Amino acid sequence: MKIIRTLLIVFALFGVFGYVFYFLFEWQIIGQFQKDVDWLFWACVKILQVWGDWTGLGYNLLNILIFIILQPVLILLFFVLWRLEVSKHKRSKH
Repeated sequence: MKIIRTLLIVFALFGVFGYVFYFLFEWQIIGQFQKDVDWLFWACVKILQVWGDWTGLGYNLLNILIFIILQPVLILLFFVLWRLEVSKHKRSKH
């Protein structure tokens, strides 16, 4: 029952956020959505280029460090921490 309630809440939140983005950013027209996505992409590329120049690592190496190494490591770290908390909670209940 908890899983169904959680799923309903998640779907409701997706619906609310989707509705807000749809009207707030005027994404009714798919072209406008594409322009917003393109703008965000190129802004992120520019940030990585500036960081790459600033650190001396360059865009390509910085991109690899962030998205190939750092992101998966953080995902695994948070997964392990979450599992530790779940097991700790189960042990304290018994």
